[in-house]
Amino acid sequence: MKKSTRSIATLALGAALMTGISGCGIIDNIDPSSLPSISIPSRPTESAVPVPTETVTNDPEPQPTVTEDPEPAQTVTAEPSPEPSPTSDADADGSSVTWWPWVLIAVILLIVIIVLTRRSSARKAWMDRLHKAKSELSWVEDSLIPQVLSKPTAAEAQSLWQAARPRILDLDRELHELGDSAPSEAGTASTVQGLQALQGLTSTIDAETSTHDVTDADALRARRAAVESARAQARAWITPPQR
Repeated sequence: MKKSTRSIATLALGAALMTGISGCGIIDNIDPSSLPSISIPSRPTESAVPVPTETVTNDPEPQPTVTEDPEPAQTVTAEPSPEPSPTSDADADGSSVTWWPWVLIAVILLIVIIVLTRRSSARKAWMDRLHKAKSELSWVEDSLIPQVLSKPTAAEAQSLWQAARPRILDLDRELHELGDSAPSEAGTASTVQGLQALQGLTSTIDAETSTHDVTDADALRARRAAVESARAQARAWITPPQR
C-alpha cells in the first residue's frame, strides 16, 4: 500500500515538473535590466581553530634559603629649624633696640675699673714701702742714736755708728726710689722730707762720733743741739703732728 502511494506521488511530481518546463517556453523575453538586483551574501570565512599547545613545566630544584642579617637602620636626626630671633622681628617692624652703645659703655667701664684697681694696688704697695721706711728711720732715731751717744769714748761711738752704716745706706736708697715712683705730688714731697731727716741725722752723728778732740764746751753743746734738732725733724716725718 505504501509502495503504491509513493509511486502515485512520484508521478504527480513529474507531471508538475513537465508542466512548468513547458510553461517556460511561452514566457515572453524579460529585460534583465528591469529585474531587481539581488546581492548574494558572502560566505563566511572559516577561521582556523587554534590547536592547544601542551606546556610542559619543569619543577625547579629547591634552592637553599640564605638568611641575611638586616643592616641596622641609620638614625637620621633632623636638625631643628632655627627659630626666628626676636631681634629680626624687631628689625622688620622698625622698632629694634640698638645694643652696641651699651657694649661700648660696658667695655669702657671695665677698662676704667681695671685701671683704677691697678692704681689702687700700686698705691697700696707704695704706701707699704713708705711705712717700712718710716719704721727703719724710727729705729735709727729712737734706738741707734741713743746707743751711739751713750758710748764713753768717741772711738766706741764711731765703731757702732759705722757698723750700722750699710743699713742707713739701704734706707737712703729706698727713699730715693719711693720719691721716683710716688703716685702723687704729696707722696713725692713726703719722701723728700724723709730724705732730709735721714741726711740730717747722718751728718750730725758723723760729727758727734768724730775722733777729733774738741775741748771747747760751746762746740760740744752745739753738736748735741744739732743732733737733737735732727732727731726732732725725723720724728716729725715719722709721726706727723695731729692737726
